[in-house]
Amino acid sequence: MADWIFQGNRRHYDLDAAVTASREHWWGTPRYRDRMAFGDRVWLQIVGPKDPGIYYAATIVSETYEHPVQPSDPAHFRWRTDIRFDYRIRPPLLRSELLEDVQLGSFRPFRGFQGSNAPVPPDVAAALAARAAPRLEPLPR
Repeated sequence: MADWIFQGNRRHYDLDAAVTASREHWWGTPRYRDRMAFGDRVWLQIVGPKDPGIYYAATIVSETYEHPVQPSDPAHFRWRTDIRFDYRIRPPLLRSELLEDVQLGSFRPFRGFQGSNAPVPPDVAAALAARAAPRLEPLPR
Protein backbone atom coordinates (compact mmCIF):
# COMPACT_ATOMS: atom_id res chain seq x y z
CA MET A 1 0.00 0.00 0.00
CA ALA A 2 1.24 3.46 -0.92
CA ASP A 3 0.18 6.83 0.45
CA TRP A 4 -0.72 9.89 -1.58
CA ILE A 5 -1.45 13.56 -1.06
CA PHE A 6 -4.35 14.76 -3.19
CA GLN A 7 -4.86 18.49 -3.25
CA GLY A 8 -8.12 20.41 -3.16
CA ASN A 9 -8.82 24.13 -3.24
CA ARG A 10 -11.86 25.73 -1.62
CA ARG A 11 -12.02 28.35 -4.37
CA HIS A 12 -12.83 25.61 -6.89
CA TYR A 13 -14.54 22.88 -4.89
CA ASP A 14 -16.60 22.61 -1.70
CA LEU A 15 -15.11 19.36 -0.43
CA ASP A 16 -17.17 19.26 2.77
CA ALA A 17 -20.43 19.51 0.82
CA ALA A 18 -19.26 16.92 -1.70
CA VAL A 19 -18.31 14.42 1.02
CA THR A 20 -21.63 14.99 2.80
CA ALA A 21 -23.46 14.21 -0.46
CA SER A 22 -21.44 11.08 -1.30
CA ARG A 23 -18.39 9.32 0.08
CA GLU A 24 -17.16 8.30 -3.39
CA HIS A 25 -15.73 10.80 -5.88
CA TRP A 26 -13.30 10.89 -8.74
CA TRP A 27 -10.15 12.96 -8.45
CA GLY A 28 -8.03 14.37 -11.25
CA THR A 29 -4.75 12.45 -11.19
CA PRO A 30 -2.57 13.67 -14.05
CA ARG A 31 0.70 12.79 -12.31
CA TYR A 32 1.96 9.42 -11.01
CA ARG A 33 -1.16 7.70 -12.34
CA ASP A 34 0.87 4.63 -13.30
CA ARG A 35 1.94 4.18 -9.65
CA MET A 36 -1.48 4.45 -7.97
CA ALA A 37 -3.29 1.26 -7.03
CA PHE A 38 -6.56 0.04 -5.60
CA GLY A 39 -6.38 0.22 -1.78
CA ASP A 40 -3.75 2.96 -1.56
CA ARG A 41 -4.39 5.57 1.14
CA VAL A 42 -5.05 9.19 0.21
CA TRP A 43 -4.61 12.22 2.46
CA LEU A 44 -6.77 15.13 1.24
CA GLN A 45 -4.95 18.40 1.63
CA ILE A 46 -6.89 21.64 1.34
CA VAL A 47 -4.75 24.52 0.10
CA GLY A 48 -5.27 28.25 0.05
CA PRO A 49 -4.96 31.13 2.47
CA LYS A 50 -7.57 29.97 5.00
CA ASP A 51 -6.46 27.11 7.28
CA PRO A 52 -4.58 24.92 4.79
CA GLY A 53 -3.99 21.34 5.94
CA ILE A 54 -5.06 17.70 5.85
CA TYR A 55 -8.84 17.34 6.31
CA TYR A 56 -9.73 13.83 5.10
CA ALA A 57 -8.32 10.34 4.69
CA ALA A 58 -9.59 8.26 1.78
CA THR A 59 -8.90 5.05 -0.14
CA ILE A 60 -8.33 4.57 -3.86
CA VAL A 61 -11.14 2.36 -5.18
CA SER A 62 -10.35 2.22 -8.90
CA GLU A 63 -7.49 2.09 -11.32
CA THR A 64 -6.72 5.42 -12.94
CA TYR A 65 -8.72 5.85 -16.12
CA GLU A 66 -8.90 8.25 -19.02
CA HIS A 67 -12.09 10.28 -19.23
CA PRO A 68 -13.15 12.38 -22.22
CA VAL A 69 -13.07 16.07 -21.38
CA GLN A 70 -14.75 19.05 -22.91
CA PRO A 71 -12.62 21.89 -24.30
CA SER A 72 -13.76 24.04 -21.38
CA ASP A 73 -12.60 21.45 -18.77
CA PRO A 74 -9.18 21.70 -17.13
CA ALA A 75 -6.71 19.30 -18.78
CA HIS A 76 -5.98 17.56 -15.46
CA PHE A 77 -9.55 16.21 -15.44
CA ARG A 78 -8.62 13.87 -18.31
CA TRP A 79 -7.05 11.29 -15.97
CA ARG A 80 -9.18 10.29 -12.99
CA THR A 81 -9.00 7.98 -10.02
CA ASP A 82 -12.03 7.10 -7.89
CA ILE A 83 -11.63 7.46 -4.14
CA ARG A 84 -13.79 6.69 -1.11
CA PHE A 85 -13.64 9.13 1.79
CA ASP A 86 -13.27 7.08 4.96
CA TYR A 87 -12.43 9.61 7.69
CA ARG A 88 -12.74 13.27 8.50
CA ILE A 89 -9.70 14.48 10.42
CA ARG A 90 -11.01 16.54 13.30
CA PRO A 91 -9.46 18.84 14.13
CA PRO A 92 -7.65 18.95 10.80
CA LEU A 93 -3.89 18.68 10.64
CA LEU A 94 -3.19 22.29 9.73
CA ARG A 95 -0.10 23.26 7.77
CA SER A 96 1.28 25.20 10.73
CA GLU A 97 1.21 22.03 12.87
CA LEU A 98 2.67 19.86 10.12
CA LEU A 99 5.55 22.24 9.55
CA GLU A 100 6.45 22.22 13.26
CA ASP A 101 6.85 18.41 13.26
CA VAL A 102 10.43 17.20 12.78
CA GLN A 103 9.48 14.38 10.36
CA LEU A 104 6.67 16.13 8.52
CA GLY A 105 7.99 19.68 8.27
CA SER A 106 10.50 18.94 5.52
CA PHE A 107 7.97 17.24 3.22
CA ARG A 108 7.52 19.72 0.37
CA PRO A 109 3.77 19.20 -0.25
CA PHE A 110 3.05 20.38 3.30
CA ARG A 111 4.83 23.66 2.53
CA GLY A 112 2.51 24.27 -0.41
CA PHE A 113 2.84 22.87 -3.90
CA GLN A 114 1.24 23.32 -7.26
CA GLY A 115 -0.20 20.04 -8.39
CA SER A 116 -3.08 17.71 -7.82
CA ASN A 117 -1.33 14.70 -6.32
CA ALA A 118 2.02 13.58 -4.93
CA PRO A 119 3.43 10.35 -3.45
CA VAL A 120 4.16 10.27 0.28
CA PRO A 121 7.42 8.54 1.33
CA PRO A 122 6.87 5.63 3.79
CA ASP A 123 8.52 7.40 6.74
CA VAL A 124 6.41 10.52 6.23
CA ALA A 125 3.27 8.38 5.76
CA ALA A 126 3.94 6.59 9.07
CA ALA A 127 4.44 9.89 10.93
CA LEU A 128 1.32 11.37 9.33
CA ALA A 129 -0.77 8.29 10.19
CA ALA A 130 0.43 8.39 13.81
CA ARG A 131 -0.38 12.08 14.17
CA ALA A 132 -3.80 11.66 12.51
CA ALA A 133 -4.86 8.49 14.36
CA PRO A 134 -6.51 10.13 17.41
CA ARG A 135 -8.35 12.57 15.13
CA LEU A 136 -9.89 10.13 12.64
CA GLU A 137 -13.64 10.44 12.67
CA PRO A 138 -15.28 7.66 10.60
CA LEU A 139 -17.67 8.96 7.99
CA PRO A 140 -21.17 7.46 7.90
CA ARG A 141 -21.67 4.76 5.28
